[in-house]
Amino acid sequence: MTSRVLKATARATAAEIIESIGRWSCSSRVGDVLTVSHPDEGHSRHELAFRGGAVRWVQRNTRPRPGMIGFEQVDGDFQHLRGSWTCADGPDGCTVVFEVTFSTAVPHLAGAIDSAAGRTLVRSALAILATIAGPVRMTEGERSLHDPLPGRSTKPGAAEVVPAAA
Repeated sequence: MTSRVLKATARATAAEIIESIGRWSCSSRVGDVLTVSHPDEGHSRHELAFRGGAVRWVQRNTRPRPGMIGFEQVDGDFQHLRGSWTCADGPDGCTVVFEVTFSTAVPHLAGAIDSAAGRTLVRSALAILATIAGPVRMTEGERSLHDPLPGRSTKPGAAEVVPAAA
């Protein structure tokens, strides 16, 4: 199993962001997100661009407590996928945490595929958040956004992300 975390601060309230995440959908590409739809209450269908193709799944969405959406794959390309979005108001805006744990359906290639899948999931979560909340400041997970380059170090730190014009 592989886990990734994205933590960011946004200039909206926790209630606004969590409600928007719960109903967010798209039918045209937003970053790595190809489509997100809601076929019925409590489920969402996702399709992300991945290595020249697409990764697809349907997830069950729950609201275990205020300010949180939990999700778990019920059908799709991952062997296992579950996680959550958590939002909390703070002095610098809303802190948003996206956590995901997954395993791919090709265990013997997990070392290569899981790293790329993790980047795609984190980049997609960030694209969704920036589309919903406008500019966000990443405070954790920046290393998961980019493919590592040999011989270069990645400096940890906060990154400001401004959504692309629609």
